[in-house]
Amino acid sequence: MITDSKLPYLLKLLDDQEPVIQAALITEFADSSGDLSHELTALGNEVDLSPQDRAKLSHLLLPARRHTLMSEWQIPAGGKAAMAEDRDSFEYHLRLISDYLHDGISLRPSLSDTLDLLAEEFSEAHQDALSSANTLREWLFVSEKFKGNKTHYYHTQNSDLCWVVDTGLGNPVSLTTLFILVARRLGIDVSGSNYPGHFLARIYHDNQNQLVDCFHKGKLIPVKKILSEHKEISQGAKAAIMHPTSLGDILARFLKNIEHALKLKSKSESDDPDLQLFKNLLASLDR
Repeated sequence: MITDSKLPYLLKLLDDQEPVIQAALITEFADSSGDLSHELTALGNEVDLSPQDRAKLSHLLLPARRHTLMSEWQIPAGGKAAMAEDRDSFEYHLRLISDYLHDGISLRPSLSDTLDLLAEEFSEAHQDALSSANTLREWLFVSEKFKGNKTHYYHTQNSDLCWVVDTGLGNPVSLTTLFILVARRLGIDVSGSNYPGHFLARIYHDNQNQLVDCFHKGKLIPVKKILSEHKEISQGAKAAIMHPTSLGDILARFLKNIEHALKLKSKSESDDPDLQLFKNLLASLDR
């Protein structure tokens, strides 16, 4: 374990190019949780890491974050089907993903605290107004507080909900999930729609079921309109529109997005430990 007294000495060795020293650093940092953000903050002015050292330290912590994710992943027997509407388990696994994708260096609130703060911010802004799925939609997406990350659509960080809240950027499933989880804290009903190719939210507004495209400024799409204007729609797409997506399927979509992003930058899929990790996590949902 890396103690508070040992950490400053390890940090001073980051620039040492001796192979023996580098091997020792790999061993030391692998024997941690993968997150030293609290310890680094506690050191304060004692530590002044260059951008290069920060990148190197984050890389050294990656094996530990990988191990933490694998060891704490707890899908019940029955896989994603058994998760059904278990929102606590759903959020727990999203927190594990966020912690893994984090750099392990910069201090930030937990996923739960981050979502709590966002819900409180909405409540304070709407003290004199009726809170509904639609007012939350407008506050989150029509206002462009949160936007689709069109420039880096396949960035793995789009699946880190803490990063999404910090930057205001995300992909369709992460923005929709943010909508769902904040709504849950406010007692508002929002669900997901696993529409082929583009994940959407589902709400009830104007006396009808509507889809919300969180990636494109929270655009409203009446379900009736889609079904009446697109008679050729597939059975899979129709089912996605008519029925809310299970939380297990949403979690699977997160994992598939990360897996795809890793494939895009992997030089050798069979030798990429991160890619293999997410393949295994995805397989755990199908058991």
